Amino acid sequence: MNSTAQFESNGSSSSSSLHYGSLGLMIGDFLLTSTTSVANSLLLVIIYKDPHRNLRSPSTNLVINMAVADFLTGCLSGLLLTAYDGLLFMGRSTKSIEIYLFVSIFIAIASIVVGCCNVVAMACDRWLAIAAALNYRIIVTVKRVNSLIVLFWVYAISFTSLRFYRGIPKGVYGLLFCHLHVSLPLIVLPWLYWKTFRALEAHSRKMTSLGPGNQRMNSKTVCIERKTTKAFVIVLCLFYVSYLPYVVVFNLGNFCQVCVASNIFQVFLHIAIRFLLLNCSLDPFVYAWRIPKYRRAVRTVFNRCSRI
Repeated sequence: MNSTAQFESNGSSSSSSLHYGSLGLMIGDFLLTSTTSVANSLLLVIIYKDPHRNLRSPSTNLVINMAVADFLTGCLSGLLLTAYDGLLFMGRSTKSIEIYLFVSIFIAIASIVVGCCNVVAMACDRWLAIAAALNYRIIVTVKRVNSLIVLFWVYAISFTSLRFYRGIPKGVYGLLFCHLHVSLPLIVLPWLYWKTFRALEAHSRKMTSLGPGNQRMNSKTVCIERKTTKAFVIVLCLFYVSYLPYVVVFNLGNFCQVCVASNIFQVFLHIAIRFLLLNCSLDPFVYAWRIPKYRRAVRTVFNRCSRI
């Protein structure tokens, strides 16, 4: 994308002198990379352990896919970005890791595209789980979800490859990236979650007409579904908060050439790129904090580890 190219060129032009701003970026990148790697790794381990045998579901596969995409973005891309900032700080040439930076950008864009698709799939899964509760297990199966995940990765790799095709201008590619994976979901997903909460309220009112025993049992189910849905809404909000700075930077870079030459723009560009890493590190904490079955699994695994 155009702003990414500006990031590469600006970094290379300043590599001949010590730049203490790069030290702060390097430390911040290292902390974000460490948090992202550890948090997503622990989430994957906890799902694999599954101490209460209640995490084997199609929706869990979407969570696993999100954790893998976040791990790739935060760990691999973050480590290469940390090394890049370290070389800039020491005043060494960055040509030796340009190929690694190229790979880092490819992995980051592909993982981001998968994350965008995954957020949409999670919203659809929540809506089907509530609006079509009786037929949910028939409609949403593990085989279908896995096929969808494979399709996400094939699409992400194909779309990312277009960035390096010279026949497509970087500005056009960047506009497609922003509007297909940020602007369009921003319009569709709030409406879809609004429909989900409406269906949840209708289901809750319907349960009040049942007997005390069934009402109590269904009220617990509705409460769990509401907490799970709210957790995915938080993931959606974090997703847009983290991507918004980059979208603003990209549009400024394309439509305001005067802004590109300013130092404030360069600072904002560096901050926007780090916001993408920040989002990858926060998602696992949302699952462990808001979704009851994940919270129970985290407590159980940590209790067992503390006893050992």
